[in-house]
Amino acid sequence: MTARDLKQIQSGTGVTAVLSVQHDDCLQYWHIDYPALRRAGTGLGMLMARCPIRDFDIEDMRRRLPDAISSLAGILGAGHRVYLHCTAGLGRSPLVALGYLTLVKGCSADDAIQLILKARPGAVPAWEAYHGCCSDLLDSCRPAIEQRAYELYRSGIHADADTDWFAAQAEIFRTRLSQGRQHESIR
Repeated sequence: MTARDLKQIQSGTGVTAVLSVQHDDCLQYWHIDYPALRRAGTGLGMLMARCPIRDFDIEDMRRRLPDAISSLAGILGAGHRVYLHCTAGLGRSPLVALGYLTLVKGCSADDAIQLILKARPGAVPAWEAYHGCCSDLLDSCRPAIEQRAYELYRSGIHADADTDWFAAQAEIFRTRLSQGRQHESIR
């Protein structure tokens, strides 16, 4: 991506923010001067944010996905129209979009991937990273989910414990991920 690309993207789509998930390895390999790109985007009035995720590294994707989802949620929550990108737009950025759509917005995985494929045919988010991230979130949020599921059970809103559990899980994940990271400080 170049400063010229940013100008074209902005004029063609009306984006007000760019969230890059390119890793330093990508920037180096493709000779991308990110500080110059950031200055160019800022000069165009765009918010420039970055959550580096290593390409083709399932464990890194799994580990960094919550921060990327949270960043995207924070930027969108601030009213921005976001251009989410990685190097080819096929793996990491669709993975972040998948996580956002399912874990923050509550879409089913099937609906989310259909929406992603409509916008970016050929997208191949790493499902192993997505499911691993969901498992990690479940482990880290288990006490809060248990508490909320119990509250839902006691309220009698749902007909069964499974429904209470999944409703609590969705609520806790959404709350945790939609708080948003401080995007101004992202390098």
